[in-house]
Amino acid sequence: MAGLRADQQAGYQKDMYKYERIGEELQEAMYPKIYKVKTEGVTGAGDKFTQKLSAGRLKRHTTEGEVIDFQSPMEGFTSQVVYHTYSAGLTFTYEAVKDAIKMQNMVKDFATTWGDELTRSKEELASRAFNNGGTLLGDFVFNGSFEGNADASGDLLYDNEPFFNLVGNENTTKGGQTSYNSVASAYSAGAITPSHFSTLYNLMTATNNIDELGRPTMNKPDTIVCKPGADYDSIWTLLNSDQIANSQLNDKNVHKGRIQNIVPWDYITENAIYIGKAKSDLVQFEERQKAEIDFFEHKPTKGYMASIIARFGVHFKPGSRRLWVRGGGTSA
Repeated sequence: MAGLRADQQAGYQKDMYKYERIGEELQEAMYPKIYKVKTEGVTGAGDKFTQKLSAGRLKRHTTEGEVIDFQSPMEGFTSQVVYHTYSAGLTFTYEAVKDAIKMQNMVKDFATTWGDELTRSKEELASRAFNNGGTLLGDFVFNGSFEGNADASGDLLYDNEPFFNLVGNENTTKGGQTSYNSVASAYSAGAITPSHFSTLYNLMTATNNIDELGRPTMNKPDTIVCKPGADYDSIWTLLNSDQIANSQLNDKNVHKGRIQNIVPWDYITENAIYIGKAKSDLVQFEERQKAEIDFFEHKPTKGYMASIIARFGVHFKPGSRRLWVRGGGTSA
């Protein structure tokens, strides 16, 4: 080709945006099925959230004309999120641009790859919170430090504990109650049993059904996250069979239909299953900046360069731990 005029550059940039979006759509993302994706009101380098616990219990009056008790509002834990920056760049030499017969096809191919890689980066960050949620020292995915705002809990969750707690490493609520949300024995690769499911389901609905002040609150799961393959097959069978599989007693399967949303996630690397409530306001994937693409001439070499940059983060707000329980997994 003879060269690139300014309008050609703009056209290539538009093509890059177009095909980057196509690249994203070609790879189905699972994180929006688990996290609540937030795009509105996401600004700055990060965000901070302080839990509001209660305006105080209502008091039953025992005498006529009894005075109302006035109390200060109660605050809970504070959580932070940082918006990580992801970028990539390409360079096209002067000769490659001049000699390329189908420069537009090159742009299309590379931009589509960028879209795929952007989805991959989001999936890796979102799944990291599950894969590394039991790590005793925490993980960077939970560290919400940003310029001028150091996260007091560092790589751990807002209360200085891992996302998934085993017995012996319980977390403590503001009301003083201790709880855990992970059971190492409630998992067997490719063979999730009714006992495994009962343990986790009851842990969430009948043990962790309390708020930060220790008061009863409904805590019903709607989603199971697992590895694809044998784990998914055994969970699907468990939740869709009239009778308990492999039982000689022909027992009714009380778990049938309890949870219908099963998400086999390719990015789960831990030997574990997760039962919880999807798309909660307390567990958010925050999109600070959608993909921004630039295509420009590199004056010193007369070649051309292209870049993509995006920003996003995951935010586990106070109270999010009780929304997920884990069977299996590690704690190291």
